[in-house]
Amino acid sequence: MNRLAYNRRMRALRLLPAILLAGSSLPAQYRRGVNVAGAEFGMNTIPGTLGHDYTFNSESTFRYFGEKKLGLIRLTLLWERLQPVLRGPLDPDYLSNLKRNVAWAKAHAGDVIVDIHNFARYSFNEAGSLKAYIIDNPASDGSVKVSRADLADVWVRLSNEFKFEGAVYAYDLMNEPHDMGGGNWKTISQAVVDAIRANQDDKLILIPGDSWSSANRWLQTHGALAWINDPANNFAYEAHQYFDRDESGTYALSYDAELARNSDLANVGRTRVSHFLDWCRSNNVRGIVDEYGIPNTDTRWATVLDNFFAALDAAGMDGAYWAAGEWWGNYALSVQPAANFTVDRPQMTTLLAHNGGGYLTALSAASASVARAAAGSLVTIYGAGFTEQTAQATATPWPVALADITAQVTDSSGATAAAGLLYVSPGQINLQMPALAATGRATITVLRGSSPVASGTIQLAATAPAIFTANGAGYGTAAAQVIRLRADGSVVYESAAAPIDFGPDSDRLFLALYGTGVRSTAVSLSLAGQDVPVQSAGPQGQFPGLDQINVGLPRSLAGQGETGIGLSCDGVRANGVTVTFR
Repeated sequence: MNRLAYNRRMRALRLLPAILLAGSSLPAQYRRGVNVAGAEFGMNTIPGTLGHDYTFNSESTFRYFGEKKLGLIRLTLLWERLQPVLRGPLDPDYLSNLKRNVAWAKAHAGDVIVDIHNFARYSFNEAGSLKAYIIDNPASDGSVKVSRADLADVWVRLSNEFKFEGAVYAYDLMNEPHDMGGGNWKTISQAVVDAIRANQDDKLILIPGDSWSSANRWLQTHGALAWINDPANNFAYEAHQYFDRDESGTYALSYDAELARNSDLANVGRTRVSHFLDWCRSNNVRGIVDEYGIPNTDTRWATVLDNFFAALDAAGMDGAYWAAGEWWGNYALSVQPAANFTVDRPQMTTLLAHNGGGYLTALSAASASVARAAAGSLVTIYGAGFTEQTAQATATPWPVALADITAQVTDSSGATAAAGLLYVSPGQINLQMPALAATGRATITVLRGSSPVASGTIQLAATAPAIFTANGAGYGTAAAQVIRLRADGSVVYESAAAPIDFGPDSDRLFLALYGTGVRSTAVSLSLAGQDVPVQSAGPQGQFPGLDQINVGLPRSLAGQGETGIGLSCDGVRANGVTVTFR
């Protein structure tokens, strides 16, 4: 049975539309938000007691910052509470609270950065006291108590929990590594990136710097060259910057005392962050500055923050303010609202003047774990306020205008073309990337009428395979069909959502998988670890951007139960999905 025959049959089916259709100057492409602290409090009391030593913030905090359009939320966690035993399971209660915070952020148009706030250390209770060990450093007995493999392990476990959660925007590998002794932070961070990618997770990874991630000291700390090698090309270097004399963020001196030491204090933030911005530009890499803050004790600090933001805005770089959280009390840098969320902190005026807005997240339409696409493939973008309408395309080729929405894609060569639109709604758009878009990072701009309302980026690769799933989430049972060829020449089409029964020995079975981004003549597929010859792989034919992969099913798979499917194109793996064999 050839692919063309399959495609004729597929035109009568309604499975695929349900999968695909559910759901002037450019606007600023950067995101702005806040650190929501509390879960890492009480670092000297481990494990500590929830509600006494540490806290997870209420939904009201996420609602407040979502309404302020400061929805980039960096959630700060303590490794020892998250994973009480190295290489052991994640603590179920701590994880449950984290997931609840992610859900609240998502409900209020927020995106979450999951941050392990441990300064490249892990602490153990030893002989009645707490002892912190630096990653990859030997203890006094010569043993390594905490290693890069331990850090990789906890991130793989977090990846397993969040790689299909679109509201988790990024993984922040570690807060402020410093004084690493014999540990090499570049080597450590690369090892963790490798482990996350080996877990089939393309999510954005934030790479903090050594020496407290100082933007001002970035070049002298790390040298002229970037160091991360990422097959998904979806990472950003992470810096922090405060504006007081010692860059600690304690602001121990008054503004006047600081001014006496630095006559150009108004521009100190702009000057310090410029070293990081220049380094990112020279290496052609993405960056983020996700800790900065000013005290509310003197209004002149607002000018320092405003000038700092001007540099960050011009670079189009994400940022998150330190800090928010319901346990800060009178902490001078806090932007947690007062009087039961009715009174803004003084710093909020400056934050709102630079809150970016109009951003989007772009992922493969088949799986939220795949943050890359290929020319002509299907992409889903998430955001807020794209339109007030909901509409889906009713004919192909996909229209370039749907309801009041159009989308433009500018590729790495600078060429701009319209995307085909499958579905539009206030918070989600499904589209087809232009067929001739060049590889590299591309910018997607959503326009309502003639006005840009949101923009963001996605990596375009030569191949970006992803498989659709029955639940639409990118994991679990594949959106697939079984084609049964009987001895009399008749053909029966069956859903692969139910367990596959091989039936009589005279039946021949074929599996048709549906995906996007399949762009290769070197396509391989395995079932239960067994290589299965691919009969055909390429455009499905009826729905532009949809790909179909056909394989024959060997009877040796009978009785295997739930079975993993491993699809690769030119060595690039698709998201892991399953079928079940009776």
